[in-house]
Amino acid sequence: MIPSPRPLVLALLCILAGLLPALRFGFTPLLAIAFALLALLSSFVFRKRRKVGAVLLFGSFAAAGAALGAISAQDVASDCRSALADGRSLAVAGVLEASAHPLSEGELPPLLPVVTEPFLAGDEVCGGRIRVSLPDGTGAVPAGSWVLLSGEWRASAPPVVPSPWPDDPLYSGFMVARSATITAEPALLRNPLLTMRGRAESRLYRLFPRHAALADALLLGRRESLDPEMREKFARSGLVHLLAISGAHVALLAGVLVLLGAIVRLPHKAVAIGTIALVWAYLAMIGAPASAVRSGIMITLALLGLLLQRPAAAIPIIAASALVILAFQPTAALDPGFQLSFAGVLGILVVRHSAIRRLPLNVRRNKPLNALIEAVLMSVGAFLATMPVAAFHFGSVAPIAILANLPAVPLTSLALVGVAAATVVDLIAPPVAGLLADGAGAALDAMDRVASFAATVPYGSIPILRPNGWAWLFAAAALLLALDFAGRLRPRIRRAVAAGVALSVLLVWPPLVRAAADPLELWFLDVGQGDAIAVRTPASRWILFDTGPKDEWSDAGERRVLPFLRARGVHRIEIMILTHPHADHIGGAAAVLRGLEVGRIVEPGLVVGNQPYLDLLAVAEAKMIPWHAARSGRTITLDGVRLDFLWPDEETLDGTLDANQISAVVRLSYGGFAALLTGDAPAEVEHLLIKRHGGKLRAQVLKAGHHGSRTATSGEFLETVGPAIVIISAGRRNRYGHPAPEVIERVRAAGIPILRTDRDGTIGISVRGPDADWERIVP
Repeated sequence: MIPSPRPLVLALLCILAGLLPALRFGFTPLLAIAFALLALLSSFVFRKRRKVGAVLLFGSFAAAGAALGAISAQDVASDCRSALADGRSLAVAGVLEASAHPLSEGELPPLLPVVTEPFLAGDEVCGGRIRVSLPDGTGAVPAGSWVLLSGEWRASAPPVVPSPWPDDPLYSGFMVARSATITAEPALLRNPLLTMRGRAESRLYRLFPRHAALADALLLGRRESLDPEMREKFARSGLVHLLAISGAHVALLAGVLVLLGAIVRLPHKAVAIGTIALVWAYLAMIGAPASAVRSGIMITLALLGLLLQRPAAAIPIIAASALVILAFQPTAALDPGFQLSFAGVLGILVVRHSAIRRLPLNVRRNKPLNALIEAVLMSVGAFLATMPVAAFHFGSVAPIAILANLPAVPLTSLALVGVAAATVVDLIAPPVAGLLADGAGAALDAMDRVASFAATVPYGSIPILRPNGWAWLFAAAALLLALDFAGRLRPRIRRAVAAGVALSVLLVWPPLVRAAADPLELWFLDVGQGDAIAVRTPASRWILFDTGPKDEWSDAGERRVLPFLRARGVHRIEIMILTHPHADHIGGAAAVLRGLEVGRIVEPGLVVGNQPYLDLLAVAEAKMIPWHAARSGRTITLDGVRLDFLWPDEETLDGTLDANQISAVVRLSYGGFAALLTGDAPAEVEHLLIKRHGGKLRAQVLKAGHHGSRTATSGEFLETVGPAIVIISAGRRNRYGHPAPEVIERVRAAGIPILRTDRDGTIGISVRGPDADWERIVP
């Protein structure tokens, strides 16, 4: 039976009760600090009245948590990195935290972390950790190198799924370096940890030429160079936790150290102290991620308990590790890795302890069978506990992980030990290191095959609509009511029934709300300098127009479109319409096709040789997705939503090399509502459409052609369409100057309101019922 260590657990819960509201809403921390001190002092005054003293003591913990949260929220809000203007020129000096490696042809440059010295940003002195894209041709630069960089700042676009919680300033943007000069090589005396990291990375890339990025992620936690397809594959298979340094990684390495100490017959005290020291040196070298620090604290406390002959229960150790992490980094409470790590280990403990002792004695004595049952129970426990966290943050859960973890976890353990051993042995015996690397490479190959198979299992990964605040409130109320109504049942059955009722509310709430609302929704996604429009039909099926751009720094399909859709529980796109084969419209298509099921693709069919189009064709062919030509006169109807293709004509397709000239123009209509989506069609096409369709072009919503370029959205076209609102999709500070001042002036002169993704972010339009009742909605 799991012990119930109430003091530490209550202390942690009280701190979280104060910390989370403070992070969410923010306020002056002085009042919380004063209340914490007053409550703490009062608890000593009332120490003889135990209940009153306990309430005051735990109240002081809640106030201390509120103070920590308020201070952290202020620090995030005032961080200079968040205030850097997009396009600002910067010159910074700093130390590289991860090694740069030569890139293959077509490979995107990773964003590498650099700890900068203070630098001027306007009138303000800024500094800290930033992400940097090094110039092409930089070559190999080891971690720990001091670099002088000059370039410009690229501010990150607001998230397509807005969050009211404070964002990590590290991800507020990144620096595009135009020049990079190495001012000092790595040196052990000056920066020992980063220097060792850089040397370890160099060995990994030499020992594992085919698996370098995967080995780097497993051993050192560097995921900048991981291929997006590999990340997506591991995510769909529920094995993405294996690509991050987690508690299991640290525990495995600690176990190997203890085993080696026992083999050479070192004293127990020396083994424990040596293991603790090496574990913390390793954590410092890899950058101390929260999940790994949790494991490091637990290992330290467990080994110290054994040394002092005072073994402790698992749950107090978990609570103590969370308290230590939150004391030094309060915002870690918002980190998905932190939440998944603690939820996973708690799930394993609860399920394993509850189930193992109920097994028949003959099963427990059968070691192979018992080991298999334990592995299944641990996988089930980890999945059940982390499922709500994964659903909330990523909009999907992967039940296939329960089975995939059974072979993948031991393979990962074998690969990790092999990678670590090869890296260390390479210092003294390179030929032996090569043999170890070959064995570890075989384990890495097997890991990849398991992930590849699991990612293709039907319904192995299930998108889930994120429950809103009302859903959590009703789930909590259902939990309390179920506990009350099931009061006569045995305690464990009572708790299980209540938990099941609460979980059912969370699962049933989204479709109930969705069915009650029953709107048509159009979402003009903020994907930078490009187009992406997601349409949800009244029957909750999805149509996607374009997928945003892909450039050397980012893939809008992966980073903007997929997160938006997954947050809404989308697992299938019925129709993907690609207006024309320019990279700013189809760049993210391959990523979307890999991440979601797509019913069919509709596009003009102008064959071009750019890489995004070739990637699109390759993925569509591999997944055998049907293709249809976008041609004028063609109509598609889905759940009462009618799509009339007005352009291009067949003869136009054969007679032009300019993809904008054949950009698909679609009139979307639903009852009395219509939206005209023009892609990048220029004014000449607009003129032909006016001659052909005249008043039939009228629509309440007009998506301005070609991102508001002066070559589209003519005055004649505006007058003919007569929109109630014009929406312009353009990137912040784009190099083309979109939208053009002339277009803005024309639209304003016509008295038509304008919404722009470069200023307003993602724009939503909701249409209720078959009438023309529509309104703007907030994402």
